[in-house]
Amino acid sequence: MDPFDISIKEYVSKPKQFVCNKNKPPLMEANLTYVYMLHNSLSFYGVKDIGALKCCYSTFHRVEPSSEQDDNIVSYNDCVQFNESVQIEDEFIRVSCTYNKEEIYKDFFSFVPIKPRIKNFSSNPGSNEKLNVLVIGLDSVSRLNLHRQMPKTVKILKDIGAIELLGYNKVGDNTFPNLVAVLIGLSKNELKKDCWHKKTDKFDDCKFVWKNYSTSGYATAFGEDGARMGAFNYEKRGFKKQPTDYYWGPFNYVSEKQIGNARDLLFYQCVGSRPVYQVLLDYITKFVKTMTQNRISYFGLFWGNSLSHDYLNKPSLGDETYANFFTKLTESNVLKNTALIFMSDHGMRWGDIRTTYQGRIEEMLPFVFIVMPKSYRDSYPQAFANINRNTKRLTTPFDLHETLKNLLKPHSLKGALINERINKRDGKERSYSLFEPIPSNRTCEAAAISPHWCTCQTSAPISKDNIDIIDATKYVVKYLNKQLDGYAECAELTLAEIYDGRLHSPDDKLKGESYSEDYTVVFRTVPGDGKFEATVRKYVTKKGKGKQFIVMGSVSRINLYGSQSLCITDFHLKLYCYCNITFPLN
Repeated sequence: MDPFDISIKEYVSKPKQFVCNKNKPPLMEANLTYVYMLHNSLSFYGVKDIGALKCCYSTFHRVEPSSEQDDNIVSYNDCVQFNESVQIEDEFIRVSCTYNKEEIYKDFFSFVPIKPRIKNFSSNPGSNEKLNVLVIGLDSVSRLNLHRQMPKTVKILKDIGAIELLGYNKVGDNTFPNLVAVLIGLSKNELKKDCWHKKTDKFDDCKFVWKNYSTSGYATAFGEDGARMGAFNYEKRGFKKQPTDYYWGPFNYVSEKQIGNARDLLFYQCVGSRPVYQVLLDYITKFVKTMTQNRISYFGLFWGNSLSHDYLNKPSLGDETYANFFTKLTESNVLKNTALIFMSDHGMRWGDIRTTYQGRIEEMLPFVFIVMPKSYRDSYPQAFANINRNTKRLTTPFDLHETLKNLLKPHSLKGALINERINKRDGKERSYSLFEPIPSNRTCEAAAISPHWCTCQTSAPISKDNIDIIDATKYVVKYLNKQLDGYAECAELTLAEIYDGRLHSPDDKLKGESYSEDYTVVFRTVPGDGKFEATVRKYVTKKGKGKQFIVMGSVSRINLYGSQSLCITDFHLKLYCYCNITFPLN
């Protein structure tokens, strides 16, 4: 597919640059261990007499929540006065400056102090170091949209030897199921049976892959910007105990709450005078440099939401910054013993581009780039050859989970051990490590990809007046209303318009006494003008006993629901509910 195909060209544009803090520069800045004043900024805050400027910093930390509370609660200590700079030994601080007894500046800074649990993890120079793993995510960006919006970043990644997965197919609707598959290796339904039995449960008992790294002597980190909408926090309870050694989400949450600005749709674009995505990248740099300087092996997962979650074209605003970020990490030599994974969870799930066929396919094909250090490419040539071969194979988040487990034990990448694993396979496995050869004839069914998300199938447009398209769409609306049973605050949905229909090629149409056909339908319901897309399987008996429908996977919402569903908290049903009483979107 062409990133600039004529069918989507009208939706690709240059976005307007957002402005942070009314163009006021920051008054304070920080490095790895110090906060210091920027004298050139004093005039922007009306400071003429520096002697009348009083600044202090308060350290703060996450408080373990009760079972009913969210996990972004923090507690502040007293404010400590300082002059123009101060060394910081804590993880999170809030800075406040007053001038003539009036607060003129507030800012937040995060640091990476060596914590007691990991201070003895340092390896000796010359010893066989473990392989660090650094996963950096950019939400809602398809592979082709990354090439459209961030060409400089793509070029840098290719220059440093990144391998790009061309057939990486999502396995669920939004961030949550796709990240769960990467981090835990389970589907959402399996997760509910295993460790997340109800929506009010926290995720502490789930087997995140970072726990494997932690017990193997790694420092671990997890951080998201836009943490209010985080994968494990949006309409969920997050964690009771801090999930990793370094947990950045609560810092982001309170900094956005107090000094977030330039909000666009769901996300603040800035905290104070800095873009949110820049603050996250700065923290990643601090984490990587601190661990490297102290020779501590690490696993870090950092996820960016603010720049890309709601916006097809806004990632272009971060292209230069991300390109510089990867360039500096490479040039500073901190990645020489690190597996770097730069990835997304899915493409853009809503908006005008989703009304096109290419937009639909792009949503299912997020980007993944993997950079392995040269020493590992040389030491494990068969594993590296396999990952290169797999770039054009059907791959999934479940495969990425297996790969993360492999990276914890690099000796498992030896050719003989890979061959041993291959010989034990029976061809029915759901997941493969990317270091193993993935079958070229792998199907979506074998990879646990619902037909609704499957890109490995052919389809053709069919008239929206076709009786099967009409019946299938009516069935989906009935299905949605059934999902909303028990929620009296949600209005009953009625079919208003069918936009599109496609017929997918069936696999075994002529087997037995019946056959099936898969249709994808795009339609609008009222009230609320919700736009939806669903894949429906039609079963037909050859003896003329009629047809039966079933929804395959989940039903996609392809336009924003905004404040329409504020009357309920179920994060999945919010896609479908139109409240009988609507609320303003704060």
